[in-house]
Amino acid sequence: MEFDGSQALIGKGAQADVFRYKGYAYKVYKNTYPAEWIAFEKEQQKAVNQAGLCPIRYYDTDDAHIIKMDLIEGEELEKKVLNGYIEGFGILADAFRKVHAAPIDGIKMPPLIATAGMGLSEEEQNMILPIIDRLSQKYPSCICHLDMHFLNIMLPNGAMEAANAKSGEKTFPEYVIIDWMNSRIAPAVFDYARTYVIFDEFSQEGLAIYKQVIADDIKALGISDEDFQDALTVCAVIRNREKN
Repeated sequence: MEFDGSQALIGKGAQADVFRYKGYAYKVYKNTYPAEWIAFEKEQQKAVNQAGLCPIRYYDTDDAHIIKMDLIEGEELEKKVLNGYIEGFGILADAFRKVHAAPIDGIKMPPLIATAGMGLSEEEQNMILPIIDRLSQKYPSCICHLDMHFLNIMLPNGAMEAANAKSGEKTFPEYVIIDWMNSRIAPAVFDYARTYVIFDEFSQEGLAIYKQVIADDIKALGISDEDFQDALTVCAVIRNREKN
């Protein structure tokens, strides 16, 4: 497909740019990005739509490297947090609970163990796959986003004002979780560990707050310190593969 010149760039990533165009968002991948990965992302989005976790729908175009998407007018939660909105960490914790509570029956999404070893050395696979197998047998599985952070939580226009108008009650603004490419079926410990690794990489101050806000949920799930450390090892190895 071709744009008529009225498109506006609203997002830029390593593999794709996102444009606002005629009431929709268009994700335009580099031509070198494998088309089968784009097709996989579309299937992932269908799964989270089915689970009721994200209202954004994907549509085919006549170009395999361009995805048409419903447009969310708003801003990333990160902008609010950087401006001192400490309650953003509460939204992050709430987002985890929402995702992990979603039904998984009939959801077509691969388990973490099926894809975790891709691109890893034999030594790395031998390190992390037994951990994933052990924890998957020990804890119940759920949908895990596996890339949950402030840039992947959108606040639609007017969400903050609507939440603030509800005087006398503690409530979070409406939010939309985006970018489900990494999502897998796995125990929740891996979702919490993945975000821990991201905070550890970018913000020690943020990591300290993050550990506080998820502590009660981790405890409620019965996750031991040893198991959490093992999940951190898995997520750190996978994260390092992505960066390289």
